[in-house]
Amino acid sequence: MNLPVLIVDGYNIIGAWDYLKELKRNDLGSARDQLIADLAGFLPWCWKRIIVVFDGQGFEWDDLDGVEVVFTGKKETADTMVERLAAGLVSYDPVEVATSDIAENRAVSAVGAMVMSATALQEKLHERSSSYRRLTGKKKNKGMMLNDILNQADLESLRKFKRE
Repeated sequence: MNLPVLIVDGYNIIGAWDYLKELKRNDLGSARDQLIADLAGFLPWCWKRIIVVFDGQGFEWDDLDGVEVVFTGKKETADTMVERLAAGLVSYDPVEVATSDIAENRAVSAVGAMVMSATALQEKLHERSSSYRRLTGKKKNKGMMLNDILNQADLESLRKFKRE
């Protein structure tokens, strides 16, 4: 199965998800970091690549926890960058774009990318997280830690290594 590339309209998603909106009120950087962290946990299971695009003051492309984070230059909007990325990548991989912006939805659909709203992205992450917990028998309040995915023998080996 060829996993899709996910392109995220960063500020659009932050403005749509309640807990990120709340974080944004106090610290926009924390809201950006939380969005990236939320997405990073799903990279190997849901998407081949994740690219989060934000409006910026100077072009910057970075990698944070496997998520590619792009800040646009002064003369380019995040919408334009998302559309350009979708158009460029769609001939190589399936592309999904997460945005609730109607104009952007039309533009990326026109180049062959699939579009999901901010709500649909949040629901997909929640569903995948619930599915993971069902498969592993883990309760919701546990994070994805080594204890959650390693067997007992491997955990004991790590404990012995730590003691040495």
